Amino acid sequence: MGVGTVSGTKLYITDPGTPIASPDPWVEIKDIASLGNIAQTFNQVTVSSIGDGDDYSLKGQRSFPNFELTLNKNNDDPGQVDLKDAADDARGTLYNFKIVETDGSSITWKGEVFGYGPNYGGPEALKQVTTSISIRPTSLVYTDA
Repeated sequence: MGVGTVSGTKLYITDPGTPIASPDPWVEIKDIASLGNIAQTFNQVTVSSIGDGDDYSLKGQRSFPNFELTLNKNNDDPGQVDLKDAADDARGTLYNFKIVETDGSSITWKGEVFGYGPNYGGPEALKQVTTSISIRPTSLVYTDA
């Protein structure tokens, strides 16, 4: 599959005790308005050489952004309920997450959920909630279709 839209992409959550490879316990988080970014970045380390009069950069520490998520609020959705419960859980509790793209490729990782709260807009805006999910780099797995 070539270039395509994210329409139809799905996000799932499981509890911390479930192995990521298990096919059954995933719960879809529905009514997603906007998915976040999982791209890794690297800090730039600048090297200055007085004798040569040059500056150049080296690849430094790798960094993963938190996965920012905006949902159309739906208190009846089991996935949103699980996500809210994960936000209320103790610090350090890692939940399993999986994104399945429309071509069948997927991304799985473990992360903590940081907050779950309202995102207000204008008078015609939908009621939304936002949250942020950390990404543990050692758990991140990309699987092609």
